[in-house]
Amino acid sequence: MKRALIQKLFQRYCSDRAGSVLPIFAGMAVILIVVAGSAVDYSTAVANREKVAHALDAAALSVATELSTSFMSESQIELALEEAFSANLQTHGLDDSALSNLSHSLDTENGVLSVSSSVSVDTQFIKLGGIGPDTLTVGVNTQVNYSSFDVELALIVDVTGSMSGDMDTLREASEGLVDVLIPDGTTESDSKVRISLVPYSEGVNVETYADTVTNGESSRCVTERMGDPKYTDVAYNWDPDEAEDSFFGGGSSGCSSSSELIPLTADRNTLIPAIEDLQASGGTAGQTGTAWGWYTISPNWTNLWPEDSAPAAYSDDETLKFAIIMTDGNNNRHYDYKNKCNWVWVGYWDYQCGYEWDRDSDSGYNGDSSERARQICENMKDEGITIYGVYFGSSETSTGALNMQACASDEDTTYYQATSSDELVSSFASIAKKIQAIYLAK
Repeated sequence: MKRALIQKLFQRYCSDRAGSVLPIFAGMAVILIVVAGSAVDYSTAVANREKVAHALDAAALSVATELSTSFMSESQIELALEEAFSANLQTHGLDDSALSNLSHSLDTENGVLSVSSSVSVDTQFIKLGGIGPDTLTVGVNTQVNYSSFDVELALIVDVTGSMSGDMDTLREASEGLVDVLIPDGTTESDSKVRISLVPYSEGVNVETYADTVTNGESSRCVTERMGDPKYTDVAYNWDPDEAEDSFFGGGSSGCSSSSELIPLTADRNTLIPAIEDLQASGGTAGQTGTAWGWYTISPNWTNLWPEDSAPAAYSDDETLKFAIIMTDGNNNRHYDYKNKCNWVWVGYWDYQCGYEWDRDSDSGYNGDSSERARQICENMKDEGITIYGVYFGSSETSTGALNMQACASDEDTTYYQATSSDELVSSFASIAKKIQAIYLAK
């Protein structure tokens, strides 16, 4: 009897499920919340990873650019990365927790900077009930190229009379270019970039070098080279027995006295004041400015320039050579050393002959000045020099525009026309960044 009663009660207990539903439902609800919420946690982690990746990429590119223009120690690289990474994290609304995991390595042989970091994201759902971790850690890494190349750049600028109303713009554009390629704070010994400044009008003001290259004919303003060498960068060597082919003339005093040629240098304290001193004066001999720009980056001219300004050899695979030629008008001056005969009064009239400089004020695309300039440009390009041509003016078909198009290494990518002051400034800035991009990619 008792056994039957107990059995009946047990069967009844087993068949009564009213109290078991709630705990089962509660357990299933937690699992469903964790499963559904995990998508939110992982989405948050992925979003933060993307933000950190963007910040890391920007920091690495910033330091790679700096590495490309100057030499940096390990501690300088580490500090620069931390500062740039922190600033970019803040831009993306993140705290600096990823900084503690920042690391980098440098492949100096191949010019590669590798940077990595990681960030931990607190979970809101998958940690419920102890099912998942309290945080999710995501890692990011990036690699960027930096240049192990040195750069030599000749900045050849028009300071003729027609530029008199635009000199402030030219100074601003030139200083901006220097700021990009030799940033403020870069020491001369650490810079990988050297720039020469070559202002030209109807000649070039070479100051301390004028007496040497003209054999005493000029103390400041130098016009063209004699004979066929005027189209080349063959070594300068004064030879009195072959004067017609070996030296440069004076012939003009029309060069701006304050617009002085500066040979290759990375010293901002030399370049910036020289740019600030630029003044407009005289006619336009673009061929002479172009030639002297070439000489400042030609290895054949190391005997004229100071040791710190000596250009690298053309065969130096670790040096890139560039020239920027800027003008606002037509070439209209050229000089020739000619044997001219004249009647001279020496107590009596005597017909005497002798060499003297003859100035010709030609112009036009087919004039001697422009033809000489374009030939010099072609010979520069043959030596592997990349030329940027900048025309400052509104006409697309003027002689100045056509000359700059012809001189540019590639009309589509290295020719610029600036029709306003703002465009001239932006053209110089764009060229500076292109030069950066070239040596970053190599």
